[in-house]
Amino acid sequence: MPKCIIDGKELEFKPGEMVIQVADRNGVEIPRFCYHPALTVVAQCRMCAVEVEKMPKIQTACSLPATDGMIVHTKSAKVKAAQSSVMEFLLINHPLDCPICDEAGECTLQDYSFAYGSPDSRYEEHRRTYIDLDMGPVIKKNMNRCIHCTRCIRFCDEVGGFREMVALKRGNHTEITTVDGKPLETEYAGNLADICPTGSLTLVDFRFKKRSWFLKKANSVCQGCAQGCNIEVHQDNNTVYRHVPRENQDINKWWICDEGRFSFQFVNAETRVTEPVVRGEGKKIEISDWPSAVAEAKSKTKGKALVLVGNDLSNEEIRAIQAFTADKIKGADVFHYGTPGITKASDDKAEDKILRRTSKTSNLHGAEKLGLKGWDGSGKYESAIVFRGGRAAELTDLRKNVSGAIVGVGVFNQPAIDSYDVILPGLTYAEKSGTVVNWQGKEQKFNKAIEPVGQSRAVADVFALWS
Repeated sequence: MPKCIIDGKELEFKPGEMVIQVADRNGVEIPRFCYHPALTVVAQCRMCAVEVEKMPKIQTACSLPATDGMIVHTKSAKVKAAQSSVMEFLLINHPLDCPICDEAGECTLQDYSFAYGSPDSRYEEHRRTYIDLDMGPVIKKNMNRCIHCTRCIRFCDEVGGFREMVALKRGNHTEITTVDGKPLETEYAGNLADICPTGSLTLVDFRFKKRSWFLKKANSVCQGCAQGCNIEVHQDNNTVYRHVPRENQDINKWWICDEGRFSFQFVNAETRVTEPVVRGEGKKIEISDWPSAVAEAKSKTKGKALVLVGNDLSNEEIRAIQAFTADKIKGADVFHYGTPGITKASDDKAEDKILRRTSKTSNLHGAEKLGLKGWDGSGKYESAIVFRGGRAAELTDLRKNVSGAIVGVGVFNQPAIDSYDVILPGLTYAEKSGTVVNWQGKEQKFNKAIEPVGQSRAVADVFALWS
């Protein structure tokens, strides 16, 4: 393979690769604002300047093809002077409002200003200002912070396949905005905040809620659909604040959809049932005595039983439920369920050309792989147990199939109390570790991010009390 030299290191590269790609793969840091590996190269921020021997002028690493024998310097005096000048230029109009900006602590402009910029500014003119239009419920725009990298425009055009972002006017008057000032309609708007290198585009949902340096991170898998996008769960003080995408080129590349991004909100919802609930004599009685609640559930589960397993549960939980049912509820009919209208893996289809699937639970394909069949809503039973992880339907209409008691084990909301005789609160994906199988057949692990909320317990703990 051909080789080039970057900062004294001899590195192999594939023909056609740019210098910045070779550097990234080998751990050589080259700063950039406009460059993103998923987007076309525009070389307009000029921050990725490098010096190449036998070339008289500074070059942009993002647009410079590597050639055999090329000698590149990324930290020479000439490069440092160029990068310092670029930073001074980019900060001319920036409001420098880091103390009130949600991007503070994870802002590329902030980091590069410290690493490559000058501590002084020579600019004495008035900074430009904009009055920002509404961009919809997902993204809050602050054009005053924009550095015209155009990542947002290129994302909409090239990844999303829709033209919703444009640049108006020219030069110092350039403004990045939506077409005709309309709110964003895309289901992937949150990614604009991810790729924006400044605080110009931020998430409305996360706005002013928590500083990034307080957040603890756990690698996880999105529970929003059968795509199985890789994510990080960010939490502090046992409260989940956001999901951000985690790169996986085989599944979700660098992106997640908005539905998956905000699917964490049920974890800390006020309506979530987090204490055992027993309904008796037409009234609801909340109790905190787990052994009594399990004993009540056990006594009410009798006769021909229906066991419904949410395909939003992990493989490990489904196996435990199968073993428990075979041992303790002999003769029960066991089915999986999840998304209305999706009863088997073959029903799951692509909902768009990017990521979203029609199955709105993460482990439909895993449940079928473990031998469960989907429930079609038919049959008559004397009792039922419903296991749910938080994304599957809550099944509030089971009375037409079940003449006796209905027990819920898992994650339920308070309105569901009226439809169940006993609810034993379980764990969400954020409170446990496990594996799920996506539509491609890939088994992936998600990790525990927070401690169980309230008195919620794992399925295995429920079964231990049942014995």
